[in-house]
Amino acid sequence: MPKIVGTRERVHQPFYDSLIRVDGSGDLRQGNVGVFGAVQSRSQLFVRQGADVAVSNLTTGGFFPSDQTFVTLAVRVWTYFRFNAESTRFQTDANAPLGQHPNSPVASLDGVTADRIQRVHKLYHQAENQLFWQFIAGDKPQLTTFTAYTPAAGGLDGYFADTRLPRANNGQPTSSALMRLARPILVPPRQGFQVVAIASPIGQSAGANIIEQLNGSVPDNDPWGAASSGGTVTGTPGSFGLSVNGRDDIAKDVKYLIDGIHSRDVL
Repeated sequence: MPKIVGTRERVHQPFYDSLIRVDGSGDLRQGNVGVFGAVQSRSQLFVRQGADVAVSNLTTGGFFPSDQTFVTLAVRVWTYFRFNAESTRFQTDANAPLGQHPNSPVASLDGVTADRIQRVHKLYHQAENQLFWQFIAGDKPQLTTFTAYTPAAGGLDGYFADTRLPRANNGQPTSSALMRLARPILVPPRQGFQVVAIASPIGQSAGANIIEQLNGSVPDNDPWGAASSGGTVTGTPGSFGLSVNGRDDIAKDVKYLIDGIHSRDVL
């Protein structure tokens, strides 16, 4: 497409990429869900090519094309977790709680909803103090923060009487909460950039690590039983309520956003 030589336009445009965006119906350790595999202790963002807009709106992977530049004026971290009570299971074990009952909502068994809501609350807390973010332009780290330092400055607001859908935000859901940089970060032409997400758990006790819950975690005595018969537990079933690998049916969406001025050719 032809462009007007020597003329560029400057627009306000945030760019984002996702650490995770899944519905919780699978255990990420067992296989990828869409473009997402198991979350690791270190993950690179803004490096994937041609991602869906729900995952990232930077499709060129790690750089801006055609001598475009970006002046970063603010950064944000978006966190969203929700138990999908309508997700269904099909049990094939006649001895299971709903033996061979097709398409039963995962919340239909006693105890499941209370457990998953507690895990949603836990995820919001863990995301605040266990996820660290390093913004790198070229080969130099430009900004290193943790989630609570970089509020989303947006999200759900208002009163919900239904406690089955708990919701929280990373900071106040208002533009005044935006973490504006003391000095802008420039991404010059043909200069690569990325964000490294670092997960650092607090302690080693069961359930303390955000990576475990992001990849899928349920109690070992979950009423749905083993995944091999259509249940939720992909780890080792037990009777103590300890957290093990599993399909938790918790939607998880965590994004890093860079917000500022995008300079590009006029076409």
